[in-house]
Amino acid sequence: MISCRAPGKLFIAGEYAVVEPGHLAVLTAVDRYATATVTGVSAGTATTLHSDLDGGVSLTLGRDGDRLVPATPDATVPAAFAYVFAAASVLDRLRAERGIDSGAYTLTVSADLGDADGRKYGLGSSAAVTVATVAALGRFHGLELTAMDRYRLAVLATIAVNPRASCGDVAVSTWGGWLAYGSPDRAVVAATAAADGIDAALRATWPGLSIRPLPTPTGLDLRVGWTGNPASTPALVGAASRTKGDRTVFNARSNECVTRLRTAIEADDSAGVGSEIDHARELLLDLDASAGLGIMTPRLRALCAAGAAVGAAAKPSGAGGGDCGIALVDRAHPAASTELTDRWVAAGIRPLPLRTHPFEGETA
Repeated sequence: MISCRAPGKLFIAGEYAVVEPGHLAVLTAVDRYATATVTGVSAGTATTLHSDLDGGVSLTLGRDGDRLVPATPDATVPAAFAYVFAAASVLDRLRAERGIDSGAYTLTVSADLGDADGRKYGLGSSAAVTVATVAALGRFHGLELTAMDRYRLAVLATIAVNPRASCGDVAVSTWGGWLAYGSPDRAVVAATAAADGIDAALRATWPGLSIRPLPTPTGLDLRVGWTGNPASTPALVGAASRTKGDRTVFNARSNECVTRLRTAIEADDSAGVGSEIDHARELLLDLDASAGLGIMTPRLRALCAAGAAVGAAAKPSGAGGGDCGIALVDRAHPAASTELTDRWVAAGIRPLPLRTHPFEGETA
């Protein structure tokens, strides 16, 4: 039995801009996880996927020539298995390219990235599930994958389901810690894999990609509040993609903000970090006002207002429209954290007791 886990994520800054190739974001990994467990089964037994997501479901796989396919009457993949199946398919293609014999298995996926009633917190469950699945199946197939290999394979799986995904969440679920991230050109990546194979895509240059670990700020506490309203990131990002005129200026200003934020984090400049978090929020507010995306829900506005009232920098984390917001509170003023919690609870916002999952491995 092989078991691998991957952490969830929070966007610190750079949302929306980072979906365009080469644009920038800062993210951090959090200590909520998806876990993938693989057990080999005897020859002649079907490969089966199990998941505790969406109430618990299973999917049996078969083969159509050299391809893994769902053994369902209409050969469709249920939504609950979209990313897991995509990851299994990409790993199976790589296995075949490297001349490694196939073996049947049972893969079980679980996660603690949402509420007890199944509502997601917006912590990147799809990315964490994909990264954990890639890691577990990579070991099962004996592929000897580096961290960069696992990231790239998880990207290939992710964009097979959602081509517009920035995959910043995939990066931070792979490496953990705080990361500065530049998104690759996913169209080029997908074309390389389609034309030359998965192994070639692992070795190729990915235009726009940059991954750089950042230190965890020492003078600030990262606080996370959940609005109780799950949001659809693909839907919001898709709507934003149709506002090209507004996006050009927004993207440039977002990159400038993220670059300054990265510099402040590396200098452990708490005031500078807070200033850029506030600036990132204002950029999102401007984008929301011009494009009418619904990024800032009433509870996210309340979350940010509560942060400002106690002297903290606060903003939505991710696409907005619900899910989580963050606040960075000066550790020299512990009373501010207590007051922030009280204000959030009074506004119907649930504080989430999350900590940073540490950086692991090399990015080269």
